[in-house]
Amino acid sequence: MRSTIAIAALLLALGGCSRRGDDASWAADVDGVRIPAADLQRQVDQRMEDDPDAKREDVASDILQRLVSDQVVLNYAAKRHIEVSPADVEERLHELHGPDWKDPDPRYRDSVRREMILERTALAELGPRAHVPESSQRAYFEEHKAEFALPPRVQIRQIVVAERPKAEELRAQLEKGADFAELAKANSIAPEAANGGSLPPFAKGELPEAFDRAFELEPGQISPVVESPYGFHLFRLESRLPAHEASFDEVREKIAVELDERALEDLRREWIRGLRKNAEIRVNDRVMETLR
Repeated sequence: MRSTIAIAALLLALGGCSRRGDDASWAADVDGVRIPAADLQRQVDQRMEDDPDAKREDVASDILQRLVSDQVVLNYAAKRHIEVSPADVEERLHELHGPDWKDPDPRYRDSVRREMILERTALAELGPRAHVPESSQRAYFEEHKAEFALPPRVQIRQIVVAERPKAEELRAQLEKGADFAELAKANSIAPEAANGGSLPPFAKGELPEAFDRAFELEPGQISPVVESPYGFHLFRLESRLPAHEASFDEVREKIAVELDERALEDLRREWIRGLRKNAEIRVNDRVMETLR
């Protein structure tokens, strides 16, 4: 009885007029575009794996609500001719996973494409209204100033190689006066090798545990060989940066991005509610009953 009530509430929330006689290949219809039941089933199964104690009908309701909202926006994007090219998707995948990543599942590539369309559509429609003025940024900074205080940091160079004997050989060369940056360029397998192994300043705990060994060094000192899941490291401490309280100018960009994103999300929720109100949405109750 409880599951039946939950499904009925879902149907009312979506505003649909589902029909029991419909086939089980689709979960919902949004202005004539059907959401495949298999997509809903797969996402419900994934969520249940992550949270086995969750109620399946609640999970199904939550995911279907999101899928319907996404489809409402995708339909709007199609009307506005907002598209994402394969090259755009490839660039995003490289940003997320690196240039050598290969996609074994075309469904993932399509999910990235859909997310990019959702992002672009919201920005095109709402972006100009989501900007938070500098006065509000400064007020936020004053209220949260302690959160922006910077802890002690170090700036280092590193060399990373795949085998310990190679790392020991390079350390011996450094002890004899070899130039760290040049050895990094010639031997390191880390991405910053082309820059002589130089890393941006970091605080203790911000990078994998192996990097905390750099805090034991004095400026100019070279570490012993340090093993990590990434290989065998040599660190050279370039400088120490003491803790200090950040100024507004130092964190202005970070605050602007955070507040603009919050404003955009608030606008997006209200905008989607309006799109849904004007959309024709039907839910296939036969499919929803299978997800009880």
